[in-house]
Amino acid sequence: MTNLFKGSPKLLFVGVFENNFHSTNTSQLLSLKNVFGKVVGYNYRSKAAAIGPRHRDADLVRVVKEHNFDLVLYSKCNQVGFDTFEEISKVSRTCLWFMDPLISYSEEMQRKTGMVDYFCCDKQNVLQAALKLNPNSFLVHEGFDSRNDSPHELQKEHNITFIGNVYGNRQKILDATKEDINVVSNVYGQAHAKEVSKSRINLNLCTSNGASDRVYKILAAKGFLLTDDWTGREDIFKDLRDLVVFKDTKDLNEKIDFYLNNPAIAEAIAEQGYQTVQKYTRDAWAKQIMELNEQTR
Repeated sequence: MTNLFKGSPKLLFVGVFENNFHSTNTSQLLSLKNVFGKVVGYNYRSKAAAIGPRHRDADLVRVVKEHNFDLVLYSKCNQVGFDTFEEISKVSRTCLWFMDPLISYSEEMQRKTGMVDYFCCDKQNVLQAALKLNPNSFLVHEGFDSRNDSPHELQKEHNITFIGNVYGNRQKILDATKEDINVVSNVYGQAHAKEVSKSRINLNLCTSNGASDRVYKILAAKGFLLTDDWTGREDIFKDLRDLVVFKDTKDLNEKIDFYLNNPAIAEAIAEQGYQTVQKYTRDAWAKQIMELNEQTR
């Protein structure tokens, strides 16, 4: 792969890394290394647990100053001090990656948005808020991990599955469905893909008018996706082609009934969704993050 930068600069990725792929930062780090090569991961959360937040912040500044990184990429990094952001910005270019919905775009994150060279997020409504704070703000799709999110040839054990945590109005929607919903929590990596493959219909329920990486992961596992809508969806995936959108619980029940009784149509949509989502891999995420580093200089 052609190097995106002259002189092979170095990158420090500050995030949360776990061996079981519970954190998306784990696969993002692998993708950054695949695309960029010279990447070091700094686990800010485990370092704070080991030596305390104040000493962690001092250590992070020390690491950046000693190694002359071309870019420091923060993944949210809540509770990393503002002074730390300021000190690092004096010696390195910086980017803040924020993947959460607008409801989680706190005052801390908003302030940090204005402290970095550029800001990247996964939600259209977060982008609109961020642009008021930093003109170098961009929409970058989180995507899926091609190393783990892939189809599995498994027997269909469930009619409908929802993978995720039940909170907010999600329970109300699940209770309103006529079919029993198989609810699965705390599955990651290949275990997530296997749960998708075992279900005829995979349900997605958005929060704060934005979709999580669940959408990409379900489509990447060639699952048939039935979802409520979110802002910007039509720019990525087409209703009735890549996935199916429901408007309300009445519409949800009608579409569940239709697609359970027409599996060939559901399979064709799942196949097209699988083809469309291939452009949204974590490697594509990493490449865009790095290209923006050059564009914003």
